[in-house]
Amino acid sequence: MKKVMFSFIAACFLFSQILYAIPVSDAEFFSQLTLADFSADEPVKQPVEKQQTADISAKPPETKSQYVSVSGYVHLTGSGWVPGTNGGFTTVNMTGWATFRDSSGKVTSNNTYVNVLASMWIYPNQYVFQTVWPNVHVQFYKDGKYVGSANMTGSISVSGWPTGSFVHLNGSGYLNGSLYIQ
Repeated sequence: MKKVMFSFIAACFLFSQILYAIPVSDAEFFSQLTLADFSADEPVKQPVEKQQTADISAKPPETKSQYVSVSGYVHLTGSGWVPGTNGGFTTVNMTGWATFRDSSGKVTSNNTYVNVLASMWIYPNQYVFQTVWPNVHVQFYKDGKYVGSANMTGSISVSGWPTGSFVHLNGSGYLNGSLYIQ
């Protein structure tokens, strides 16, 4: 293999020396060129450039990033036990369902379960009034596609009367949040 490579390199060197040794002037070279005949009556054909097949002017659609305010109405209900005959401290599990949306109605959540605890002192035959602060993490969709999630918060006043050993509370209000959509 070495002999073949050496022979090839030697042949290339020899050929380049032969070309360099031939005395050809520029005048002789140009005199050997021939010109093509053409008539002035014939139209000159311009070379046709190959057109690109890809449309490079197409731009990706612009996305509009924005903050969207979302809110929803929730009704909470719950029942709890009134401790002892003189009352005492108790905790009531307040639950409800809500659907959250923006002002246009295009960005919406699925039906979302809301759960919050209301802790208070309760006395027999005394009206109960308590404020709860639900905090719910909600996923949002636009045109059926997921666009993000947000924490929905707010304050809801719940109230009710104790009846025997139990108290039933309910209340309604709005939960609000904001969502960044790209």
